[in-house]
Amino acid sequence: MLSQVPLGECVPPNTRHAVSVSLPLWDDNVDYEKGEPRVLDRMSGGYPRFFIAKVIQALAERLRERFAMPNEAPMLFPSQACAKRCAAFIYDQAPKQRDAALPTYTLPKPGQVRIVEYAVEPINRRAAALDAMSTVLDEPVVIYCVLFPEDLFSLAKQYWQHTGNGISARLAEYCMHIERVNEQCELDASPRYRAGARRGTISEAVSPVVSAGADLEADTYLEERFGRNVDAKYAAAMKSVLRRRIAGALTEDEQRHGAQVERGVAGLSPDNVYLTATGMSAVFYAHQALLQMRLGKSVCFGFSYTDTLKILKKFGPGAYFLGNGEGDDYTELERILEQHTQAGDPILAIFTECPSNPLLKTSDLPRLRALADRHGAALVVDETIGSFANIDALSWADVVVSSLTKVFSGDSNVMGGSIVLNPTCALCTSLSSAMAAVFEDLMWCEDAIFLERNSRDFMRRVAEINRNALAVAELLQHSAKVARVAYPKFTTPENYRQIMRPTADAGYGSLLSVMFVGGEKAARQFYDSLLCCKGPSLGTNFTLASPYTILAHFDELEWAAQYGVDADLVRISVGLEPRAELMAMFQTALDAISDERKI
Repeated sequence: MLSQVPLGECVPPNTRHAVSVSLPLWDDNVDYEKGEPRVLDRMSGGYPRFFIAKVIQALAERLRERFAMPNEAPMLFPSQACAKRCAAFIYDQAPKQRDAALPTYTLPKPGQVRIVEYAVEPINRRAAALDAMSTVLDEPVVIYCVLFPEDLFSLAKQYWQHTGNGISARLAEYCMHIERVNEQCELDASPRYRAGARRGTISEAVSPVVSAGADLEADTYLEERFGRNVDAKYAAAMKSVLRRRIAGALTEDEQRHGAQVERGVAGLSPDNVYLTATGMSAVFYAHQALLQMRLGKSVCFGFSYTDTLKILKKFGPGAYFLGNGEGDDYTELERILEQHTQAGDPILAIFTECPSNPLLKTSDLPRLRALADRHGAALVVDETIGSFANIDALSWADVVVSSLTKVFSGDSNVMGGSIVLNPTCALCTSLSSAMAAVFEDLMWCEDAIFLERNSRDFMRRVAEINRNALAVAELLQHSAKVARVAYPKFTTPENYRQIMRPTADAGYGSLLSVMFVGGEKAARQFYDSLLCCKGPSLGTNFTLASPYTILAHFDELEWAAQYGVDADLVRISVGLEPRAELMAMFQTALDAISDERKI
């Protein structure tokens, strides 16, 4: 069982490209949000949309030195379209956010935000021989560097965070390797260097970039032993496998590596599945495709993950936020839909999470489906928390999005997302055309390979995590020190059960949130005493906890509290550890809470 990891170290420990970072004490999280050096100086990494990986920072610095003018800062993207959207976002948001910005900034003038296209490839045959990827890639890797006045960095970072479309750390690692290989080859070719070498100068050895499958014993995917990576040359095939796994269309041979979900939607095929670089990228592209069909406001129904609402508000005409996601919010939703229909400006889409993060509320999908149909709106459901192993959201939605970074991967070492279009919905043909116009496959080849490998035992892991999380939730629920446990079995259970899969292994997922009778003091004592990994993310194979509201809403705590997302909430993603050990660990943390009542 993974225990506490020292502050700032990656989670899980000793993992390249880990997507979490250790914040083991409550005050570590608070000080991280405050920007305290004692925390920031120890950060080896972080969640990739919030913390730009150090290898990406290093590559960005190289390009800044090469192309930037004084006082310009860079941000790197994998496509020209992403770069152009970032530039447009900076110009659009600069005047809107200037009054609230600290420190303030000067509005950018035309031409001050610019894009540099940079091709990365071996410069000669010797360099190519040192690049194991040269036989995989059909053409040079091209990255796009957005350069802007450095006081506008916060705006560029917002675009990076909201859309999830920045370059992958593995892509940056590849680019840095090629940069070093080329520099070494140029150095080797210079007469001065060769003379120095004859006098005994020893150059730094340059090793070839190691593809994800460098240690394979077999040559093809079907010959792989369970749980091992394949060579990077199979990346396209692995993306196809991922789409088939998500669509429930694996071949018999492929199912030898792990069972699949029968999605139960007539006509669903891998062609209805789109892979994205991150989960938020899936939300972003789904929204962009809808806007491609027609302009219109959307409704965010329920308290969603923070960046979903930001996407709906900042990209397009805006959005309504119905943050309670139950009770009177259904009445208000009907009023909004009817008002816009009568005005000839119908609502574009209803976005909801099933269940929601972090309150684990499940929307009444049949009711939302009926409202969407009546008013010509699309219904977009984020099934990340429930996962398609446990719930059937697709039968009710036009579009289902998910973060594959979470339980689908489980290993916390790769980012990814998916969009699935419901082939039975009336909007499917139009949505497919819109996706063709806006969507780009930005998943880097090595990320696809890791994601495919990690997800082979997805179904088995989810079943075990369901049982573990249920046991932990019931333990916490029965404690006199606990005020409330947010968990799908306890929170809007009737809505969850009507979309729960009728299989023996289906359950309520890994996630729960807990609030304590003793308020923040009790939450601190509980959190600090938990002997598990603690940091951002969820759906990991190991138990992971965080003071979610502190990390996600530190600058808007009072606003979040209006919707029941209290500052002293502790979010827990339960993992695969032996159940007896989990129960003992959580009981020990409960015992650490003093008996004093909240005053």
